[in-house]
Amino acid sequence: MRCLGYESRWVVDWSDHLWVEVLLPLGSNGLTRWVHLDPCEAVVNEPLLYESWGKKQTYIMAFQASKSDRGNMNMTAIEDVTKFYTSDNQNEINKRRGEEEHDIQSAIEHERFRLVEQSRKISDN
Repeated sequence: MRCLGYESRWVVDWSDHLWVEVLLPLGSNGLTRWVHLDPCEAVVNEPLLYESWGKKQTYIMAFQASKSDRGNMNMTAIEDVTKFYTSDNQNEINKRRGEEEHDIQSAIEHERFRLVEQSRKISDN
Protein backbone atom coordinates (compact mmCIF):
# COMPACT_ATOMS: atom_id res chain seq x y z
CA MET A 1 0.00 0.00 0.00
CA ARG A 2 2.87 2.36 0.72
CA CYS A 3 4.29 1.73 -2.74
CA LEU A 4 0.95 2.95 -4.09
CA GLY A 5 1.21 6.10 -1.98
CA TYR A 6 -1.12 5.13 0.89
CA GLU A 7 -0.26 5.40 4.55
CA SER A 8 -0.59 1.94 6.09
CA ARG A 9 0.12 0.01 9.26
CA TRP A 10 0.44 -3.59 10.43
CA VAL A 11 -2.23 -4.94 12.72
CA VAL A 12 -1.36 -7.91 14.93
CA ASP A 13 -3.90 -10.10 16.70
CA TRP A 14 -1.74 -11.57 19.46
CA SER A 15 -3.63 -14.86 19.28
CA ASP A 16 -2.75 -15.89 15.72
CA HIS A 17 -3.22 -13.50 12.82
CA LEU A 18 -2.10 -10.25 11.22
CA TRP A 19 -3.34 -7.93 8.49
CA VAL A 20 -3.00 -4.30 7.44
CA GLU A 21 -4.99 -1.12 7.68
CA VAL A 22 -4.81 1.66 5.13
CA LEU A 23 -5.60 5.32 5.77
CA LEU A 24 -8.29 6.38 3.28
CA PRO A 25 -10.23 9.60 2.75
CA LEU A 26 -13.83 9.72 3.94
CA GLY A 27 -14.85 12.22 1.28
CA SER A 28 -13.92 15.65 0.04
CA ASN A 29 -13.80 17.15 3.56
CA GLY A 30 -10.20 16.03 4.23
CA LEU A 31 -11.13 13.52 6.95
CA THR A 32 -9.57 10.06 6.88
CA ARG A 33 -10.01 6.72 8.62
CA TRP A 34 -8.17 3.44 8.94
CA VAL A 35 -9.71 0.68 6.82
CA HIS A 36 -9.18 -3.05 7.47
CA LEU A 37 -7.51 -5.05 4.64
CA ASP A 38 -6.79 -8.76 5.05
CA PRO A 39 -5.08 -10.26 1.99
CA CYS A 40 -5.11 -13.76 3.55
CA GLU A 41 -8.91 -13.72 3.70
CA ALA A 42 -9.42 -11.48 0.62
CA VAL A 43 -11.59 -9.02 2.55
CA VAL A 44 -11.78 -5.25 2.75
CA ASN A 45 -13.43 -3.36 5.59
CA GLU A 46 -14.78 -6.38 7.49
CA PRO A 47 -13.27 -5.81 10.94
CA LEU A 48 -15.71 -8.14 12.72
CA LEU A 49 -14.69 -11.07 10.49
CA TYR A 50 -12.56 -12.67 13.21
CA GLU A 51 -15.31 -12.39 15.79
CA SER A 52 -17.55 -14.31 13.38
CA TRP A 53 -15.02 -17.16 13.64
CA GLY A 54 -15.85 -17.39 17.35
CA LYS A 55 -12.71 -15.57 18.49
CA LYS A 56 -12.81 -13.52 21.65
CA GLN A 57 -10.42 -10.68 20.85
CA THR A 58 -8.00 -9.81 23.63
CA TYR A 59 -5.03 -7.89 22.22
CA ILE A 60 -4.97 -6.38 18.74
CA MET A 61 -2.27 -3.78 18.17
CA ALA A 62 -1.53 -1.56 15.18
CA PHE A 63 2.08 -0.58 14.38
CA GLN A 64 3.03 2.29 12.13
CA ALA A 65 6.40 3.89 11.46
CA SER A 66 6.48 7.27 9.77
CA LYS A 67 9.57 8.55 8.04
CA SER A 68 10.93 12.04 7.77
CA ASP A 69 11.89 13.59 4.45
CA ARG A 70 15.39 12.13 4.84
CA GLY A 71 14.02 8.62 5.30
CA ASN A 72 14.85 8.30 9.00
CA MET A 73 12.17 7.01 11.30
CA ASN A 74 10.88 9.89 13.38
CA MET A 75 7.71 8.47 14.88
CA THR A 76 6.54 5.05 15.92
CA ALA A 77 2.86 4.66 16.59
CA ILE A 78 1.54 1.72 18.56
CA GLU A 79 -2.19 1.72 19.08
CA ASP A 80 -4.51 -0.70 20.81
CA VAL A 81 -7.23 -1.26 18.18
CA THR A 82 -8.95 -4.23 19.82
CA LYS A 83 -12.22 -2.35 20.25
CA PHE A 84 -12.52 -1.93 16.46
CA TYR A 85 -12.34 -5.69 15.86
CA THR A 86 -14.99 -6.87 18.30
CA SER A 87 -18.52 -5.88 19.17
CA ASP A 88 -17.70 -6.38 22.86
CA ASN A 89 -17.45 -3.29 25.04
CA GLN A 90 -14.20 -2.22 26.72
CA ASN A 91 -15.22 -3.75 30.07
CA GLU A 92 -15.62 -7.19 28.46
CA ILE A 93 -12.26 -6.84 26.70
CA ASN A 94 -10.60 -5.83 29.98
CA LYS A 95 -12.09 -8.86 31.78
CA ARG A 96 -10.54 -11.18 29.15
CA ARG A 97 -7.21 -9.41 29.50
CA GLY A 98 -7.09 -9.50 33.27
CA GLU A 99 -5.08 -6.25 33.15
CA GLU A 100 -5.89 -2.69 34.09
CA GLU A 101 -6.34 -0.32 31.14
CA HIS A 102 -3.81 2.18 32.52
CA ASP A 103 -1.19 -0.60 32.78
CA ILE A 104 -1.73 -1.52 29.13
CA GLN A 105 -1.48 2.12 28.02
CA SER A 106 1.65 2.57 30.11
CA ALA A 107 3.26 -0.47 28.46
CA ILE A 108 2.34 0.86 25.00
CA GLU A 109 3.88 4.26 25.80
CA HIS A 110 7.03 2.59 27.14
CA GLU A 111 7.44 0.51 23.96
CA ARG A 112 6.70 3.47 21.70
CA PHE A 113 9.44 5.48 23.41
CA ARG A 114 11.86 2.54 23.28
CA LEU A 115 11.27 2.00 19.55
CA VAL A 116 11.76 5.67 18.72
CA GLU A 117 15.00 5.76 20.72
CA GLN A 118 16.21 2.56 19.07
CA SER A 119 15.44 3.92 15.58
CA ARG A 120 17.32 7.15 16.38
CA LYS A 121 20.40 5.17 17.42
CA ILE A 122 20.24 3.19 14.18
CA SER A 123 19.86 6.32 12.03
CA ASP A 124 22.76 8.02 13.86
CA ASN A 125 25.10 5.17 12.89
